[in-house]
Amino acid sequence: MKPTQKSLKPHVTRWVQEDLITQDQANNILSKYPADSRSPATMTFSIIGGLLCILGVILLVSANWQVIPREVKLGGLLSLLTASTLLGTESSRRKWHPAITEISYLFAALLPLIGLTLISQFFNLSGSGFTLVLTWFASILFLPFLSFSAASFIIWWMCFCTIIAFGIHEYHLEWFNSETQTGCIIYALFGITTGAASQLWTRAGQTIQRAWGESLGLITASLALYAYDFESYYPKPHFALWEVLWGAVFLLNLAAVFAGYKLHRRHLVTVGLIIEGITILSFYLRLAGSMLSTGMLFLSAGTLLLVLIFALQKLRKTILK
Repeated sequence: MKPTQKSLKPHVTRWVQEDLITQDQANNILSKYPADSRSPATMTFSIIGGLLCILGVILLVSANWQVIPREVKLGGLLSLLTASTLLGTESSRRKWHPAITEISYLFAALLPLIGLTLISQFFNLSGSGFTLVLTWFASILFLPFLSFSAASFIIWWMCFCTIIAFGIHEYHLEWFNSETQTGCIIYALFGITTGAASQLWTRAGQTIQRAWGESLGLITASLALYAYDFESYYPKPHFALWEVLWGAVFLLNLAAVFAGYKLHRRHLVTVGLIIEGITILSFYLRLAGSMLSTGMLFLSAGTLLLVLIFALQKLRKTILK
């Protein structure tokens, strides 16, 4: 089992008492390890399991939806919301299995959206998708920061992303030629902000949330820059913006890999190398696509992909040693 702050604290305290290290050095040592033994894999599969449970409940209820009274629907939803919140709180306090905590808070984050949808249906309320998602976001605004739940943080982040998408679409924002390019710029800034703001989780000792924030921020910023120039067409030899943007994506992820190596953050190395491989392959396909036949293009692209997978995997193992 990987060392945690809880398991290392007695040893570090003894070292301080024996004057082997200072208190500041002890704090620096502890800050490099997670507060508990929860792994990203556990959190990921907990979230997937919770989503499957929610989907199963939705399917069961939808099969008998017409015969369920309105009061029972709202009462059952409110009961589920209260029970999931209390279960998550109690599980966190009593140090039960992390999966129980994460699934409970996952329900607590998603059920308000279902409740808002039901209320608008029952009372024939009309409104925009932006208003619906914004109200949902307001209802779970403080949940990730009060519960310290990785699942609720991811749902909170996805809700924020949806607000941006609805806002751009419904208000027809075209600050950069089109709604798509405006969205790409906004999402690139949002991704960078997410990665930077995720460092604040370190102060609370929540390294899982920090890792998710850094990974989601890096992926969002990279995808936004990658897709910005897709709609542009250059009929004549012309300076292509996509070359600069894809080069920026490559450099951004190269910096992420270096930061992951220096700060011992495996997720940055993994995500950065994956996106670098995709960028290299995309460069090749876009530049060589008009010069090779379809068969040669597929053959060479497949060979390049295999080489990239092998090389990047070897590089990842070398970096993470």
